[in-house]
Amino acid sequence: MTAADAPASVADPLVPPVLVRDYRRLLRLFPYTYRRAHEAEMLGHLLDGARPGQSRPTRAERADLLLAATREWLLAPLGSTPRQRRAATGLLFVLLPVVLVVMAARVLAFAAAIVRAMLGPDGHAPLVATVPTALMWALWVVAVALALVGARRVGLVVAVLAAGAGVAALVVSVAAGSAYAAYLDAPWVVGLVAYAGVLAARRTCWVGAEPVALRAATVGAMALVLGALVAAAFSDAAHLGVPWWSGVALSSWTLPALAAPVVLLLGAALLWRRTRQAVPVLGGLALAMLLSRSSFFWSGTVSLQTADLGNVLALLGLTTAVTLVLRWAVNRLDELSEARASHRALLAATGAAPRPGAPHPGEPTAV
Repeated sequence: MTAADAPASVADPLVPPVLVRDYRRLLRLFPYTYRRAHEAEMLGHLLDGARPGQSRPTRAERADLLLAATREWLLAPLGSTPRQRRAATGLLFVLLPVVLVVMAARVLAFAAAIVRAMLGPDGHAPLVATVPTALMWALWVVAVALALVGARRVGLVVAVLAAGAGVAALVVSVAAGSAYAAYLDAPWVVGLVAYAGVLAARRTCWVGAEPVALRAATVGAMALVLGALVAAAFSDAAHLGVPWWSGVALSSWTLPALAAPVVLLLGAALLWRRTRQAVPVLGGLALAMLLSRSSFFWSGTVSLQTADLGNVLALLGLTTAVTLVLRWAVNRLDELSEARASHRALLAATGAAPRPGAPHPGEPTAV
């Protein structure tokens, strides 16, 4: 029997190799860790859904895969597995509001003072032009309140609006010639984007309402930090005759004094698997805040007030790169922990004990 006489199911392959090749190329758009865990499953679903005789991915399949890959890259700093994202979002649900509430309180207090001045007899300054980030912080406070009372979907929408308002404020500042103000506000906008990402990822890895203990811890930590901020700044503010929320009252807080404990805490968090999942986001955010208050992107003879769009983009780009590098390091630490756990389980199953001089999984050995 010739190939022409054979049945169609035998003469023609069910899945053209060119279709498999194109699907694999599209799947390379996903982050490596996520692709390694889910590539076979995704490829199987795509091939099962392919029409008979189809030789190329359809336009809808390309759009869906591109959208899914974009979503995974945006959520990549939180991890690629449900376990990683559950641990990361659980910690960041508490820690991000604790960090962001400091600037939110200062900006909203300043905005309230501007409103009082506008309502006075000689008031004329527009609030949006004077405090461009006031809307961003007001929306964020509403998003946090909604998330704490259990309105997760509405809270996510408001958090996305807050992040969008922050990006718009940066664009307005740069367009108005206030690039240095945008340079100072950029880390806080990154924090708001991260908080929106935490709420979005939390819906995919946690079923049901947030635990009461988690919400109570968030409220208590935010109140504690605000109280500590007011108490620490009140003495300087009273001595200098300025409000507690002004930058003058916090001038005694130096960058080295703030950076040292942050680095120690992040380093300690890497030791435990559950806490290390939040390190990439917190580390990138801490770096952005540190750089925005330093002269890293300037020479010693150039004034900081000469910031431009390039400085803002450099700050955001370096923050993104450091966040991804930290996520890569956390993934490698997780793999090492899994290898050692499986090695110990294997030894326990076989009843054997490792020799004192035997190498451990993940340790370099001489060749």
